[in-house]
Amino acid sequence: MAKHGDHPDLPSLIEDLLMDDVHTVFLKADCPPRVKRGTIGELRLIEVEEQNDGNWDTLRIESLQEELVELAESNNHRSDCFLEINRKGCQVVQLGDLRIACAWPPFADAREITIVRPVAKLQITDYQLDPRLIERLSNHHRGVFICGRPGSGKTTLAQAIAEYLDNDLGAMVKTMESPRDLQLADRITQYAPLEGDLEKTAEIIFLVRPDFVIFDEVRRARDFEIFADVRLAGVGLLGVTHANSALEAIQRLIGKVELGLVSQVLDTILHVEAGAIQ
Repeated sequence: MAKHGDHPDLPSLIEDLLMDDVHTVFLKADCPPRVKRGTIGELRLIEVEEQNDGNWDTLRIESLQEELVELAESNNHRSDCFLEINRKGCQVVQLGDLRIACAWPPFADAREITIVRPVAKLQITDYQLDPRLIERLSNHHRGVFICGRPGSGKTTLAQAIAEYLDNDLGAMVKTMESPRDLQLADRITQYAPLEGDLEKTAEIIFLVRPDFVIFDEVRRARDFEIFADVRLAGVGLLGVTHANSALEAIQRLIGKVELGLVSQVLDTILHVEAGAIQ
């Protein structure tokens, strides 16, 4: 996938909003644009002063959405530019390092575009982890959860672990993502839901025999079941999930997996807050 800041040339009105420390841009019809900027754990939502070239009305948002989809299609020679999701009322576009989610009625009450990009790219050494934890992660035949609130730095940590396993340990790493937005080395293959189903993706995962799989994100009950199935098959697995604490992450798993199997499915939980492991 693309490195930070690497994306096709965007319409100038978007590039102007994507300042260096901007993580997310929010555009909604009949509302002034807003951006979330800062560092991991210290993001602030700021309203941007109205541009001089008119209001952000429905037609302008719709026209901008069409431009972004056309950009993905015209750059389809790049592996990091594609239309990831196309449903009634919603589209998700990947343009280099940018994930762009578009929504419109009847799914949303008004047209909107949300542009998200990573604000940090870290190495495993940047986290100053306890050597015992590094040794534990080096044994890539484990079941690991990374949990935390949205925007806490879970995905950034998952990327750092994936590249550590790939570069330093020589492990074969694959990912299961929906959407595919992890910023990883080109040789790490990133799989989307096959025919819209991550269970089918897991079937292919078994055939390609990776040493370790990154599952981003484990959200629904079925995702937890797939996580357990892949782990019990002996594949090393790291899942990224939303939870306020390590205990809540375990509670989310219990009920989807037999209680006696939990310790076989999951043996390490990393809780992230403000970009640091707690």
